[in-house]
Amino acid sequence: MIGGQPLSDEDWLYPDQPRRPLRTLLMGRRRFVVGMVTVALLVGVSSTAPPGATQSVTGAPAALPYFGLLPAVAYDAIRRRVVLFNNRGETWLWAKNRWTQAHPAVSPSGRIGAAAAWDPLMGAVLLVGGQSYADESVLKDTWTWNGSTWREVGPRTTASPGGFMLAMTYDTDLEAMVLVASDIPVGSPIRLWTWDGAAWHQRNAAGGPASPVAVVAYDPVTETVLAVGARCSTSYCVSDTWSWDGAGWQASRPPHEPGFAFSSMTLVHDPISGRLILLTIAPTTAGPAPPETWTWNGQDWSWQQTIGQQNAVAVAADGLPGMVLAFEDSSQDFKTQRIDAWEWTGNSWQPIRASSASG
Repeated sequence: MIGGQPLSDEDWLYPDQPRRPLRTLLMGRRRFVVGMVTVALLVGVSSTAPPGATQSVTGAPAALPYFGLLPAVAYDAIRRRVVLFNNRGETWLWAKNRWTQAHPAVSPSGRIGAAAAWDPLMGAVLLVGGQSYADESVLKDTWTWNGSTWREVGPRTTASPGGFMLAMTYDTDLEAMVLVASDIPVGSPIRLWTWDGAAWHQRNAAGGPASPVAVVAYDPVTETVLAVGARCSTSYCVSDTWSWDGAGWQASRPPHEPGFAFSSMTLVHDPISGRLILLTIAPTTAGPAPPETWTWNGQDWSWQQTIGQQNAVAVAADGLPGMVLAFEDSSQDFKTQRIDAWEWTGNSWQPIRASSASG
């Protein structure tokens, strides 16, 4: 954020063009990959639910969630379900191969582009920032999901991280959540934060990647936080991979880089292969393309396969221990809904037949 202006998709993809309202931009490009395509990958970190953890889905059953604009998605490792929070302020849960809408007593306001990740120390999904869907104001609040309701945690101050372009992961070595906040214009310094369970603390981010950074994830191979940023010209961006060891940044400079897509990338650890998995939908000269799957082995990126359909909105998550799932919203407009589910087997995606909702 610069000069009180909210971050915009257009600043990353088209830095030489005048700014337009974010929501107008995203909705106007719904039928193009460079528009509102969102990719979110999540993975379970707990192989066994603790005593007393419920396995049932709460809330009123419903057929399909409304993904909306840039939803926040994370995997609840204790209750073994995917949590999706959309720009309407709705909370949706995926378990036992079906979606169910939850109706918590307390909830954050509807937002676009918030960061969400599992915090094992708090035993809850952490939701941070984003932009208000109502007025596009920058949000600086932090929330936890405990399986039944949301609770705001930590102080909401000007020193808290906020904005539209946030990437967050849990650092096993630091035992803390790590959040990277990008800024505008392209090439601006990033901001780096850690969460101790009670408050955010800003860290020195000097020497690292410049804005925008699309995704981060903890890499157990290198025991660092991996970040995929971008080097941008006036017309396009290419991926730029970095790692952070808790003290400083280092450019990875792999032989291969995946296509960069500001609002269309997510990165998680695959417990089956031990590698990181990246989903991305990079703009191409040929037009819309399906999401691409890449893996990171600690030294280089390897292209694996595409998944689903062209011009789709994809989110992915873990539904059972040792499994990575993907959910693809292939709706062609805002009036129809089609969501497909996929399972990652360690080297390929396989479709899942969703169960019908029960009363």
